[in-house]
Amino acid sequence: MACEGLITADILYDCDNSPVGGLETDIILVNVADIDVAATTFDAANSDIVTNFQLLSGKTGFLLQGVKQINSASSELVKKEFSSDKYTHTFNGVVLNVSAANKQQVNIMSEGAKYVAVIDRKWKGASNAEAFLILGLESGLELQTATWNSNENDGVLQFSLASTEGFEEPKLPNTLLETDYATTLAAFEAKFAQA
Repeated sequence: MACEGLITADILYDCDNSPVGGLETDIILVNVADIDVAATTFDAANSDIVTNFQLLSGKTGFLLQGVKQINSASSELVKKEFSSDKYTHTFNGVVLNVSAANKQQVNIMSEGAKYVAVIDRKWKGASNAEAFLILGLESGLELQTATWNSNENDGVLQFSLASTEGFEEPKLPNTLLETDYATTLAAFEAKFAQA
């Protein structure tokens, strides 16, 4: 594929699927080290679409439970002077119960491993084919902030996982569609666990 930066199709508005902000409450966090890169596949016509998100044998993702719209995700273009432009992917999460077990997991994340966040958007697109996104699939996200204050936000712990400067993602977050919405939702609810 030539890297010319020339667009190749119309960018259309689907009035039957108007935009809706926000995420569904639950998020799946996955250790990058647990992803089976060789078995993870992409759509032949559009490499932005992951058609199979596969973990290594015996590995699983981990559920971050939320409520309402406390968790959020974003992506932002990073202009580069000496290489291709990239994107910073960011997932902002909330630990609702700051228990010893939950604090332990945040402490583990602060040791510098990389993660991906799989999110289920409120906006699903036509045939629910646009619901799921994977943040950090190429370079991974690292814990960037973790803030707890007993007198703010009911004492929850807020954290962010984001691309590290200089190691941003080559594209916007990948769409995840394993056959159809129902199949993808089932894999998401099973935390992508592999026997």
